[in-house]
Amino acid sequence: MGRTASDDWGDSVGARVRELRRGRGLTLKKLGEHAGLSHAFLSQFERGLTTASVNTLQRIAVALGTTVSALLATRTEQEIGVLRAGEGVAVPRADVPDGTTVRSLSRADWPVQPIEYTGGPVEFGDYFEHVGHEMLYVVSGRIELDFAGGRREELGPADVATYPGSTPHRWRVLGEEQVRVLVMVTDR
Repeated sequence: MGRTASDDWGDSVGARVRELRRGRGLTLKKLGEHAGLSHAFLSQFERGLTTASVNTLQRIAVALGTTVSALLATRTEQEIGVLRAGEGVAVPRADVPDGTTVRSLSRADWPVQPIEYTGGPVEFGDYFEHVGHEMLYVVSGRIELDFAGGRREELGPADVATYPGSTPHRWRVLGEEQVRVLVMVTDR
């Protein structure tokens, strides 16, 4: 049985986690404590033997002081990059509804990490929190953005929301129209 795109994805993201963990002087055990994950799982993940859900990647990113998009973005030596439709790092079997795709759109070393969502949850999931700031741009469809504390905003095409990543936030799809959302996260 040959390697799949999912195998390559797991290898590259796991290697990125290992690189960041070592760069921060953390053992697998310490990272596991900070992320609320077992060091055995983290070891398998770093070696590409298992995959992680978006929620698990979020926990790892927070523990490493970075963002999920920074973990997903691929490194390149190019100063000028072009990403064609259908390219980028897709997140396989993530904890998103069937038919939803999540795609990282830039290199890990860029100060802004854009992620494209096509589709999305119709029910609210867990809140996300991370370092830096976030900008959410609705390309098509309608969503409801929810912040811990009770503030909710309905957003449609060309609407933009900006907020600190440390503010617990989540969103869901409203209506039947195809939803495309671009989320841009800074690392500071």
